[in-house]
Amino acid sequence: MKVKDAWYFNYTQKESEILQPDMVVPKSHVGIYCEFEELAFPVSFHILGICKGEAVFDKDITVFGNGDNVDVSLQKSGYGAVFKIREDKDCEPDMLRVIYEVGGKEETFETECKYYTFSGQVSDFDEKPFPAVVMLYRYGFDSSPFIMGTWTDLNGRYSLRVPAGSYNAMYSDDNTYGISSLECWGWNIIADRDEVIDLRIGSGEVYSLNVSVNNGGIQTLFLTFRPMVYFKKEEYDTVVGEENIHITDIAPEIAKEDVTVYVNGRKTEVLSLQKIYEASLDGLYLPMYMVQIPRELYADCLDKQTIVLEYDTKDRGNGRACSRGFTQFFYKDGFCTR
Repeated sequence: MKVKDAWYFNYTQKESEILQPDMVVPKSHVGIYCEFEELAFPVSFHILGICKGEAVFDKDITVFGNGDNVDVSLQKSGYGAVFKIREDKDCEPDMLRVIYEVGGKEETFETECKYYTFSGQVSDFDEKPFPAVVMLYRYGFDSSPFIMGTWTDLNGRYSLRVPAGSYNAMYSDDNTYGISSLECWGWNIIADRDEVIDLRIGSGEVYSLNVSVNNGGIQTLFLTFRPMVYFKKEEYDTVVGEENIHITDIAPEIAKEDVTVYVNGRKTEVLSLQKIYEASLDGLYLPMYMVQIPRELYADCLDKQTIVLEYDTKDRGNGRACSRGFTQFFYKDGFCTR
């Protein structure tokens, strides 16, 4: 086992500011990400948090498995695992040292720590404030309280200070999920600066938004995502190519004119919208969409790119489907190849 990443999340929100404690209450914690061929237990950690040369916390803990230890959350997927270990010091250590022992072998991992603040407003598609929780998932997804998150105020305003690094996803919603709303998602979020990110909650989701760069003769970007709405679920068979497939359809019917895309805050043209299908390993097929937009060479193409995609069917069809999603990435070079 090798530790590859570690961080400290300091949760400072007052109890009175938590709007729906029955949904989620984030907790301060040390996060440790490791990779392995086979994860063996017990795993012992000695964790030292240092700020300006002084130790701000010094913690020893042994994990014996996936048990019910209230101080530890273990999330395992494939050949990686995240240990989240409760620590309640009100601090931002500038260095973490993790001494870990597995199978009688001891190793040390050290990392410098930086922190950045995401802030903004959560609203709905009628421009009204939507008080909600805002959360960041550094690796995969974890429903435990050991997440990085905060509740907005009653005006939907939030400020979330997190460790620098890359995050799998950003999420926002409240207890109306599946009743009158679905979640707003950001994907591949990069915490490398203080940043304003406004989120919008609607009846749908922009799930798993990804970007691929067309490096051929046509200078475009392809955006793929799987939309869904809370009020639809249909089952039917169809033919894709020469294959008969069974569809589980929770997606709205989206037209090209329903889609709006912004690149680094600038509205861009939608060249095409195509329906495709996502196949799971167990044979489930779900409708998704591919959007093609121009790859415009602005002066900021060497900086972080933020793409925001929204769809809004207004009142057309069987209910209004609307959602916002976003993703971030860096091009590799000045020719804007990813």
